[in-house]
Amino acid sequence: MRVSEAVSFAAGTLVASWVALLVGTTVGCGASECGCLADPAPRLDVPASDVPDATGDLTGDAPLDDAQGTDLPVQDLVADTPVDSPFDVEVITTAGGLPLSLPFVYARPDVGTPPTDAEITEFTKKITGLWKQVDYFTWAAETSAGMDVSTGKPDYLIWWHDFVAVKAGDTVTFRANAADGGSHNNAVPTGVVLTSALSGYLVSQDPAMKTIVEQYTKSITACMKGFVYDETDTVDWLMARNITGTNHQFTLPSGKKKRVEYDQWHFAYTGWNADRFEYPNNPTWGDIWVTNKRSKDDLPYWYRLGAWLPYVIELAKDETVRAAATEAYGLLQRSARDIVESGWKVRTKDAAGTIYIPDDQDLASFVAYTDLIPDAECDARLSTALLGYGDTQGVECGSGQGSPYDDIAGTGNYFNYNIITYFHQAAILLALTTGHPAEARAMLEGLVLRLARYRDPASGEAGQKVDSFQREIAVWLMRGAVVGLPLTSEEARIVQQFHLQAVTRYASFPNWNLWDASVPDGTYSFRDGFHPGYNPDSIQIEDLATLLEYCWSPFKNPAGVRFVDCDVVLDPAKWGG
Repeated sequence: MRVSEAVSFAAGTLVASWVALLVGTTVGCGASECGCLADPAPRLDVPASDVPDATGDLTGDAPLDDAQGTDLPVQDLVADTPVDSPFDVEVITTAGGLPLSLPFVYARPDVGTPPTDAEITEFTKKITGLWKQVDYFTWAAETSAGMDVSTGKPDYLIWWHDFVAVKAGDTVTFRANAADGGSHNNAVPTGVVLTSALSGYLVSQDPAMKTIVEQYTKSITACMKGFVYDETDTVDWLMARNITGTNHQFTLPSGKKKRVEYDQWHFAYTGWNADRFEYPNNPTWGDIWVTNKRSKDDLPYWYRLGAWLPYVIELAKDETVRAAATEAYGLLQRSARDIVESGWKVRTKDAAGTIYIPDDQDLASFVAYTDLIPDAECDARLSTALLGYGDTQGVECGSGQGSPYDDIAGTGNYFNYNIITYFHQAAILLALTTGHPAEARAMLEGLVLRLARYRDPASGEAGQKVDSFQREIAVWLMRGAVVGLPLTSEEARIVQQFHLQAVTRYASFPNWNLWDASVPDGTYSFRDGFHPGYNPDSIQIEDLATLLEYCWSPFKNPAGVRFVDCDVVLDPAKWGG
């Protein structure tokens, strides 16, 4: 992202609003780069093509994480002495000191008619019935790609964009497709599905969820350890956009034959938002190809995971899962500290392994606009500090909303709404998990104001002109509930509405199992071929199981309206019943 060379502001007070006009030519800013301020065209629901010589960045119209929690069945791990709260609220913790309850009381006046018990039962039955019907987490693993353990190299899985699935007889090949792009922001759907899976796994020990938790968590590590030039390169915590290795074929645990092909992406290119090059001597995977310039677009999704990984490390039953979470968490923390120590900028590497900051683009900066707007991207800086150090590093964001930057960024590029809102939510979550209740409370109140503004037709929010905005609001509400937002009856029904519309739509998707004899041989795109496509009336397929996070979250607010049966959600044996 890059502000145009000429920017004019009609300034009022910061508390009121700033009117901003972006004038002149945009420097280095493509229509689909998620963080770009000066892009008047609204973002499409379907990810834009990102061929090597194009100026667009690939980021799907991916929602964020939502959920409110329920009681955790880990009372045997609760500490003997509750933690004090400045709000005179007893905070329950695990034996390791992780909070299992909100450290404050927060309620809102209800609006609307609460869902009835019958409506809650029916809603729960339908959404969990779809999970069961499609075997959601097994499907996610089977349609993801990374490096299989059969190669003898460290294994991992990623939910990719820009792949095609090619069925030929009894084998399905997942192929990186140069015609579609380079899957620059696959950490968004990977992070969303991982968050859902880890929530369900910690309660149920479900084996399909365990696979996703272990393999997707390893992909976080892969995007950093795969970004190591050779054995002399000791910096293993900087984040690549992605890495791709060798083609390989193997048999899944179900007996299905699967092949992964990366070689269509094995050529170098230079782009304004990303470069691709070969690292032939990577110490972990050997000869790999790397895409650099990790953008801040998908960092809030990884930050959210950074808040939950300590719970996985302490509470997971499986040693392999704990080990994967421990390694990924350590690297995420070090990466966050690197951003702080680099002046709130995301460093990267070039084709020779040399570290640098891409200063020609603000996609790698949290301070590109602070000279003009001091509180610009404050939530991003706060969440980075909390993840890296467990404290605020002096960053004070107040309510976390109301900055003129938010208005300008949302007007410039629609996907900035996701970035801004998820950094806000990530900052609340990290404040809760690292013991900063006052900051969490203030920012939760700010989240209420933010979401109310998004929903108010009189607010003039630019996002309201985009068809998918109401769907995004439904997901923001649900993920806001994960971090203590007490949903009103009206809001709860919005969440139900977009889930039920998704159930209706996805239940008829014909290609859940590409290996089935009913699916003909051929090539299937990720845009409604082997994934159900996006639709503004339905939550996206990667968000389909976000209710698991909602029901598991220790920060579920008891003042929120009940709209789903969490006992059923958290027990796969009860799904669909």
